[in-house]
Amino acid sequence: GWIILLGDKGLVNETLAAMSVPGAPFQLLYNELGVVIGTTSMMLPYTVLLLYGVMRGVDRRLLAAASSMGAGRVTIFRRVYLPLVAPGLASAGLLSFILSLGYYITPALMGGPNQTMIATLINQQVTKENQWNGAAAQGVILLLLTFAGLLLVKAVSSLGASRKKRSAS
Repeated sequence: GWIILLGDKGLVNETLAAMSVPGAPFQLLYNELGVVIGTTSMMLPYTVLLLYGVMRGVDRRLLAAASSMGAGRVTIFRRVYLPLVAPGLASAGLLSFILSLGYYITPALMGGPNQTMIATLINQQVTKENQWNGAAAQGVILLLLTFAGLLLVKAVSSLGASRKKRSAS
């Protein structure tokens, strides 16, 4: 779908050309921008679902208490709400990053030859260059990065749980 929308004759470029935007049509595919747009659109639902669960878990009485003490909306957000959802923000970001590490199809379709992600590189090593040793080493590095990210998510979430316990006490 993104290839149709972002192509040279796609809906986005045709709309920009109809609006007489200087420089249209823009190169929105087969470069880093195309990979970022495609990967973001695929990872955004996971991030939103994780954040929704965290934000729904915030006790609204804490916000009401801060308001009753005279805090404004910005202060309530900055000093009460944001610290409570910060571990969830970090977890959502790290989990999306971990999912993106092994992401293959969108960079292969929407990226150019200069936008190589690790999964695409591993595929090239195996299928085109017959370099199984290099692909195996890169696969192990990808696995170690994934484990490190998961450990970081676990540490951040346990930090958030202990912070939540202290604020409830």
